[in-house]
Amino acid sequence: MENQGYVYILQSQNCDCIKIGGTDYPPLKRIKEINATEPYKSLGKWELAECLEVKNWRIVEHNLHYRFRSSLNTEIKNQKELFHLSVADASKALNEANSEEIVYKPKIDRMFQDEAFLSYIVQLFKFTGLVHWIEQQGIWTFVLFPSTNGGRYFTMNIGSHEVAFSTLRKKDRKKLNMLMLDSLILDFPNVKKWLDKHNGSICTENYATALPHSVSVHFEGSFSDALELFSLDGVRRALIAYWYEALIKKTEENKLSTYERYHNYNAVAKIMKRIKE
Repeated sequence: MENQGYVYILQSQNCDCIKIGGTDYPPLKRIKEINATEPYKSLGKWELAECLEVKNWRIVEHNLHYRFRSSLNTEIKNQKELFHLSVADASKALNEANSEEIVYKPKIDRMFQDEAFLSYIVQLFKFTGLVHWIEQQGIWTFVLFPSTNGGRYFTMNIGSHEVAFSTLRKKDRKKLNMLMLDSLILDFPNVKKWLDKHNGSICTENYATALPHSVSVHFEGSFSDALELFSLDGVRRALIAYWYEALIKKTEENKLSTYERYHNYNAVAKIMKRIKE
């Protein structure tokens, strides 16, 4: 779709203004350019405060710039995107964009209408520490309701391989959940016992692109069951050990995931708002 892209709000500890801009490519890439280009470079480091994926970013960006034109910083030359505004005020205005402009809105609404699903995703973001990797979106991806293998609630990738998913429940199959962890989980027999009760297993043969010490757990059950798994000794340690090392490695490689084009930035933004409430 022509002009589909992202409208973002950036903030910096070295500037009393925020930056409101738009781009047709991933925000992570654009932020790197901004931090390397004057006049923004001298005012950085700029960090992502808010982002919305829209069908026409030029229109949404223009509307925001026009709305806040009286707050434009005119003292700093060679720019028209710095505003004397709070992140909260700019974020509120951004999220008041025409709902028809918002990409993936029906899927996001569907997630937020399913409280059990939403609770699991919120806890997954918190439990794995993914909340501290928001600026690296695109290196990791979150896709809502993909059609993969008959349909899923979601798929999460780090780089090119899956680290979590839950399938949709069908008449002829139960809901299957998967999580990728560090092999240290094998030191906790209570996890194996729990998996046995949920028709689950621990698989040591994983994706070719996964880290060498990875294992994946598969189990049948509801999102409430999945949250119960989180309460077992060793699970959080194994999740963080694997996810953090994979995220650090991919960040050092400075490469976006092959699935970045499917990543749901808007869903992540709403999830983070729920977490901060």
